Amino acid sequence: MILFLIEGCGSNNNTFTKNKNIVFKTIEKAPVFPGCESIISEKERRSCFNKMMQKHVVKNFNLKIASCLEKKKVYNQVTKVYDSICVDILKPGKKRIYLQFKIEKGGSIEDINVRAPHQKLRDEAIRIAKLLPKLTPGYQQGKPVRVGYTIPITFNVE
Repeated sequence: MILFLIEGCGSNNNTFTKNKNIVFKTIEKAPVFPGCESIISEKERRSCFNKMMQKHVVKNFNLKIASCLEKKKVYNQVTKVYDSICVDILKPGKKRIYLQFKIEKGGSIEDINVRAPHQKLRDEAIRIAKLLPKLTPGYQQGKPVRVGYTIPITFNVE
């Protein structure tokens, strides 16, 4: 059994401040996720962004991947057919995937970077990042800027 947990989002990881990128937590006016446009307060808009990002991950991330990372076809002597069996599974415990990307000046998602315990989980995190809708960009000193965003995706394997 695999349980989904979503922890805090929008890390203040300073690696995104290089190359004129602004970090989500420090930007003057944060990017806006569709559905959060009518919120006036910057604090509430950031909170809405994080909640919508969490919903996107929970809705789109295929957790079945974590229950069997690799299958192998094996010939069954009794039934005389090839069966698929799971040959690579995650050990029980808490697992984390770190998904980082940049929200460009036009609101698109670019420079997706993922750290995960297995390549298939990395690929899945990239897939869901590419499914993100176009966002309203973040602003610094009245100008649209690239904004770095990090979301840890955490789940338990039992």
